[in-house]
Amino acid sequence: MRFLRLLPLLLLLPAGSVPPGSLTASGQEVAPAPPIAYDPPPDQKLNQFYAALARSASPEEAARYEGEIYLILTRHASPTINLLMQSASTALEADDKETARTALTSVVTLDPDFAEGLTRLATIAYDDGDYAQAESLLKRALRQEPRHFAAWAGLGLVREDMGNFAGAAAAYREALYYHPYLDAAKRGLLRMQTRLEGLSL
Repeated sequence: MRFLRLLPLLLLLPAGSVPPGSLTASGQEVAPAPPIAYDPPPDQKLNQFYAALARSASPEEAARYEGEIYLILTRHASPTINLLMQSASTALEADDKETARTALTSVVTLDPDFAEGLTRLATIAYDDGDYAQAESLLKRALRQEPRHFAAWAGLGLVREDMGNFAGAAAAYREALYYHPYLDAAKRGLLRMQTRLEGLSL
């Protein structure tokens, strides 16, 4: 099956209520309370991980942030959608495209703005040879999450197969802007540059 290869800072609050150097009634100094650690909200985490990914100094470092980004992108507030996404992933691993299609279609019906659901449904459309539908789904996903590097890489592949080499190159460049070590985008951009140079001769 020719599915797209779409992949899948701890903040410190001020110290506690007793300020450093405070004294007890007996005159003994009280040690400052340890800082309170908390998890930033998902959107804030996502911003941090995308920024770190763009600054990554090696493929290994990039892979770590890529994994963190996927954990957030694939998580939904709805348990039903999470269950459907898991069902789709299991079906794809078993090469059961119809079950995956049914699950992902339900996901997109329940939440038409869920970028990861749209991106994964695009893989089904692409595998069906319905490039126009795949392109439409990926564009919808990117309107919701413009930094979704896998969706950009997928859009590049769809446009490449449609013969839109300039558009494919642009999509691959966008993918690399957000993920400078994404192999699929690097290889795709190289193919498109070769194609475009050949057409210009």
